[in-house]
Amino acid sequence: MKILAIDTSCDDTSVAISEDLRILANVSWSKFKTHNDFGGVIPTEAKRQHKEFLDPVIAEALKVSKLSIEDIDAIAVTYGPGLAIALEAGIEKAKELSKKYNKKLIGVNHMIGHIYSSLAQDESGKSYSGISISDIKFPLLALTISGGHTDLYFMENHMEFKRLGGTIDDAVGEAYDKVGRMIGLGFPAGYKLETLAKDGDLNAYDFPRPMANSGDLNWSFSGLKTAVLYQIKKLQNVYESKPDKKEFRMNDASMNLSEKEISDLAASFQEAALESLLMKLRKAISQYSPKMLVIGGGVIANQALRNKLEKLCDISKTKLVYPIPMWLCTDNASMIAIAANFYAKNNLYIKDIDSLDRIPGLEIS
Repeated sequence: MKILAIDTSCDDTSVAISEDLRILANVSWSKFKTHNDFGGVIPTEAKRQHKEFLDPVIAEALKVSKLSIEDIDAIAVTYGPGLAIALEAGIEKAKELSKKYNKKLIGVNHMIGHIYSSLAQDESGKSYSGISISDIKFPLLALTISGGHTDLYFMENHMEFKRLGGTIDDAVGEAYDKVGRMIGLGFPAGYKLETLAKDGDLNAYDFPRPMANSGDLNWSFSGLKTAVLYQIKKLQNVYESKPDKKEFRMNDASMNLSEKEISDLAASFQEAALESLLMKLRKAISQYSPKMLVIGGGVIANQALRNKLEKLCDISKTKLVYPIPMWLCTDNASMIAIAANFYAKNNLYIKDIDSLDRIPGLEIS
């Protein structure tokens, strides 16, 4: 089955074409500098960009795949979660193509795309991540970790999800970006913070592991990022005790800190954040005895996290699966195309094309 997939969930305009699990083309366009200059994604600019670039990106994807739109069997599009007006641009284009060329339409949950991203193959059929569909064994645990999500699911079959827990406030990727901004790394800060942490002492500051003893499988990262800011203030001798939260803003607070102090802050924060993730994963593995642990989302690009997960799964004899190429970790249309195959196998097509609408806060159910 040949699928043309569109993802405009945030600032990247991405289009992929797949045949079954083989990616024939993946084309993305982003005006990253425009958003970076303003310290974050500008929704109106993101939508304008999507409308400007969708047609040429689709044309380029078809060219790369050596296919015409007539060769396509179905159009797939992300309908949530994501930025509302950004999602809208992709959905409008998908509806237009579906109607104009009489193609089936598939609405895909962006986070399900992340879960299935590891199954992507290159044009020759070789897995990008060393995993094939026949290797998938149930039951399994699936963890989505990104700038907006930290959620854990139990799966007994394809496209069957039971949510076990998640963050009650900030996602882990969001915490990385906010702490990164505090120590002067700008936006986005995840990769920069990870790099800086390599030169720091992960035991320099004893940051908390929130909800370590909560008895459930939920996380919290808001208190951790606040603890980092308190430590910055102490280093600057601004406060002798914890300040009122109303007295500060979550922006660059790193003035007058040494390079070593900043590196140590990055390393100690990262250790606390990743150990918070690992503590609940250990509990979930012990409780549910999964055959596999599947990870998806931008935070799995973090090598320190990959190393910790490898050790965890080696000890627990659990098969670890995650997308190896960095481009499959971040937002991309290839993962939407892969997930769309499983939607199609379950006959989950949109029956009324006009009924498909954006759901910015869409959850997996």
